[in-house]
Amino acid sequence: MGEESEVIYVADLARILGRTEASVREGIRRGVTWLPKGFKMGIRHCWLKADVMQFLTDYRDGRVENKPARMGRKRQMPPTLQSVS
Repeated sequence: MGEESEVIYVADLARILGRTEASVREGIRRGVTWLPKGFKMGIRHCWLKADVMQFLTDYRDGRVENKPARMGRKRQMPPTLQSVS
């Protein structure tokens, strides 16, 4: 055996990202942008190690956008004293 697997699971990804398994699972459920794209094999969520390392490299170099989409309508300027009088 002795060889390292190319497929990693939730516990491994949590360790690599410095997060808890619960936060990774919640991130999967919510579809957050700070998780690399993964897939399901049976009932387990999986990632290819090479994809995770590429995601981290892209994140470091600024090629991955990590800002959530802003929800709601745009704000209007509040009234000023000049416009009220």
